[in-house]
Amino acid sequence: MLVGSKLLFSTTCHPQPSGQAEVTNQALTTLLRDMVSKCLRDWDIKLSHAEFPYNRSPSCATSHSPFEVCYGLNFLTPLDFILILQESKVSF
Repeated sequence: MLVGSKLLFSTTCHPQPSGQAEVTNQALTTLLRDMVSKCLRDWDIKLSHAEFPYNRSPSCATSHSPFEVCYGLNFLTPLDFILILQESKVSF
């Protein structure tokens, strides 16, 4: 948990504190809407494909991604490994 943050619990009867959850759900819904096929039957398969980039993108409130907030660093993608390899080459 971040220093200075406050953990709030909500119930289904009183969902007022869940504004951030609503923002997250709205963002994931928008991502999924662009990714699923016209028949809408593959949304459950595409959910993890939408969740990963969402969790890697920085938040306006914290300027860190959800991965960074939880684990202290962003998870690497195959593209990150290519960039690391290119940076480690020594030029003469």
